[in-house]
Amino acid sequence: MVSKNKLRQKITFIEENLRHLRRLARLPEAEFVESAIYCSAAIRMLQVAIEAMIDAASHIAAKERLGFPKSYADTFKLLANEQIISRDFLETAQRMVRFRNRAVHLYEEISPQEVYRILQHNLPDFELFIRFIVHRYFQEPAH
Repeated sequence: MVSKNKLRQKITFIEENLRHLRRLARLPEAEFVESAIYCSAAIRMLQVAIEAMIDAASHIAAKERLGFPKSYADTFKLLANEQIISRDFLETAQRMVRFRNRAVHLYEEISPQEVYRILQHNLPDFELFIRFIVHRYFQEPAH
């Protein structure tokens, strides 16, 4: 059985990181790009927020017995197959996993401009993931 407490912890962690990321997103681009500290902080917060998504998805896949993913990206495919997340969001989640992998292994290839673009355009992707999880595991079914 899926642990609502575990999912709640992951959601809270993602939301905390989102609050910090939104503050960084409000900075002028020139100020953000010039600061290695701002950029490094944003990359790290994006990475761990994505990892929390992966942890939540992996927990769901295991507890719901959805199968055995070969990769983090495959974990989201299992969720999409069960309509826990939408097919449209599957692509987004897989793109997020690729960014996380680059942040961990190919960090020198990530430019401050790319990070700033992500802050400006992609933070709602985390909120959408949270909505999918809340809808499936925390809302009472309609009678």
